[in-house]
Amino acid sequence: MKCLKATLSYFFDKGAQMVLLAVVPALLSALVFSPSAGLYFLMCYGDLHADSFASLYTQMHFLSYDFFWAGIIGLVLYFFVIALLFGIVDRHMRIGEFTVSFRRAKTRINYNILTALKFGVTAGVIFEVGDLLLTLLYYAWASVFGSGEAWLVFGILSWAAVSAMLLYTMAAILLWPPFMLHTGLRSRDAFKMGWRQMSGRLPSSVLTLLVCIVPFVVVMSVIGAVTSSTVARVVMDGVAMAVCLPYYITLMYVQFYDVTGTERMDLQKTDIWSKKVARRDRKRLRGKD
Repeated sequence: MKCLKATLSYFFDKGAQMVLLAVVPALLSALVFSPSAGLYFLMCYGDLHADSFASLYTQMHFLSYDFFWAGIIGLVLYFFVIALLFGIVDRHMRIGEFTVSFRRAKTRINYNILTALKFGVTAGVIFEVGDLLLTLLYYAWASVFGSGEAWLVFGILSWAAVSAMLLYTMAAILLWPPFMLHTGLRSRDAFKMGWRQMSGRLPSSVLTLLVCIVPFVVVMSVIGAVTSSTVARVVMDGVAMAVCLPYYITLMYVQFYDVTGTERMDLQKTDIWSKKVARRDRKRLRGKD
């Protein structure tokens, strides 16, 4: 509960600005990357045509390749947003200063972009592997049951199992990026360190991620049930990605500062580099003299 409260408290306070930073790249990325394709496919099980694994995969991913390049641009921008968010959240927790100013964008990107690329590519591969596994299960049930209610039951169970696997995997790598950024460890060593530090914290992290994800699952289920509009699905995917990324990075640094025992200056409501604080400290020192 401590992890959940701390993450929600920070996100409700600062999340809106971070979501606005991520929303355009997320909407563009949703043109080629749909983490909810498996969920939407359950809503149209009556139209299932499983001639082959490849045809089923194509049927699940409903987007036209006319938008391919716009989606690629969105994914590239998404990596830069990850790098910026690493710097924004860490600086706020470390010294108490929260800013999304583009004055610091170059520094944050230079310092964080390699880690952002590693994390982004890894997360993308994890979701793609999950997507392929889910498609394989859908195809297996279609080969056995056809497109009836039995397929739907096993499809729902498969979607829930694969989603749980993805959720635990993303929670397991939660501390990998900050350990890469702030300890000087190589990727493999940072992963091992993060994995060890997540021992005993996985359940609370998974619960905290669920609080963000479940509302989107409910809304997407409703959208999938009432409309087959590609636009509605892309927009919902984009909004979900724009919200979940800052939320995930918030949870990442909440856990990182907790496991390392580092004092969070944002909780003091004080920017230690501000002119006001500097003047106050000078006055205090003169008073002691």
